[in-house]
Amino acid sequence: MGQSLVQPSLGLIFWTVVTFVLLALLLKRFAWKPILGIIDAREKAIREALEESKRARQAAEEALAKNKEMVAHARADAARIVSEGQKEAQRLRSEILEKARTEALGVLDQGRKQIELETKQAVEKLKGTVVDVALGAAGKLIRTSLDDAKHRQLVEEYLEELPTLSKSH
Repeated sequence: MGQSLVQPSLGLIFWTVVTFVLLALLLKRFAWKPILGIIDAREKAIREALEESKRARQAAEEALAKNKEMVAHARADAARIVSEGQKEAQRLRSEILEKARTEALGVLDQGRKQIELETKQAVEKLKGTVVDVALGAAGKLIRTSLDDAKHRQLVEEYLEELPTLSKSH
């Protein structure tokens, strides 16, 4: 081995070039097309994946916009429902207050009528008692027994005149 590897020989260069050319021709004939096909398929798959991700992003943005719109509608509906509920509660409150006021006035009116009735009954009872007392006192004073009906009539007439007499004084 007289030649070193550092110094190339013409035969080594020739066979290296021939081997490279043969390898390149074999690769071109058998491997280059499948490798380029795989690279093209991979490039196509990546392009499709990018387009699909764009479509998915657009669909997500559209869904987000639609979701925001639905949330806005839901909030508006909720606000409307709350407002209607408040109005209905206010209306019911007014109705209840008006009904209570009407019932209270009815109770007061009924109470007044009852008081008037009881007052009239008490006055009538008092008149009867006063007539009896007056007749008894008059009978003792006069010591004569006049007609009871006539005495009663005189005292009742006097009692009827009492309110007008007291008003004029």
